Amino acid sequence: MSHPSNPLLEPDEGLPEHPPIEPRDFHLQPEPVPLAPSESVLAAPPVPRFPAWSWWDALAVLGFTLFAVFVFSLIALAIARHFPEYRQMAVGELGTDARIVVGAQAAAYPVVLVFVFILVRTRAHGRFRDAIRWNWPGMAAPGFFLGGTVLALVVEWLSHFLPIPKSLPMDKYFHDASSAYLLAAFGLSLAPLLEEVFFRGMLYPLMRRAFGLATAIVLTAAAFAAIHGAQLGYAWGPILSIFVVGLVFTVTRERTNSVAASFLMHCGYNSALFAALWVASDHFRHLEKVAG
Repeated sequence: MSHPSNPLLEPDEGLPEHPPIEPRDFHLQPEPVPLAPSESVLAAPPVPRFPAWSWWDALAVLGFTLFAVFVFSLIALAIARHFPEYRQMAVGELGTDARIVVGAQAAAYPVVLVFVFILVRTRAHGRFRDAIRWNWPGMAAPGFFLGGTVLALVVEWLSHFLPIPKSLPMDKYFHDASSAYLLAAFGLSLAPLLEEVFFRGMLYPLMRRAFGLATAIVLTAAAFAAIHGAQLGYAWGPILSIFVVGLVFTVTRERTNSVAASFLMHCGYNSALFAALWVASDHFRHLEKVAG
């Protein structure tokens, strides 16, 4: 049976014949050139250097602190001369008045903290609390404060085995109840805040990077004890006690990665000391019982 011819199925004799397509003609696109890893994958951002500040920055903070305290001390002395009770007093006597000395430091420390804040922010290019590892401990905060009070009791007990002088240079600031309350307020706020921000926030990371963990803890505690040397008459017994306290604060900062934790312990430690003095002196009314 014959089929009718279909012109669509028959070749068109008027058109030229096409050459056969060889398999290689299917690969006309060039082979892709592999990109270098730096071109194909976005480079990871560099890890920020910690700490971002240098030893020179730490020295700048120390120098600025001394300068600020000196300037505000001069201002406090000048203001004191306008009050009748201070006009006839020698400069040496004024230098032992807590209202003048602590007043000058209370005015200087906020300025120093602002200086530290600006310096750290400039070096770290980020949030201040992140740069110094402030890291508030949250619900554990009261525990650190309580730990500081326990530490004070332990150190006080251990001090009975050390040669502690009956009178220390810092005792001269406890003239009366108002001076004692002023010292307590300063010792529970600005003093521990600045000391922890500097020693555990700025100095310790520099020490750890330069000397390693154990040496950094010891050196930071030694520096912390050294700044209290004048207050303690450079007697080795009290200095050893404050060195142990500095060790505990620094270990706390290392284990918790939190300057806030060591600050809370510092506040708890100072609170216990002032509370013991408050009780022993009959609410700061008989300071002669405990101060030389």
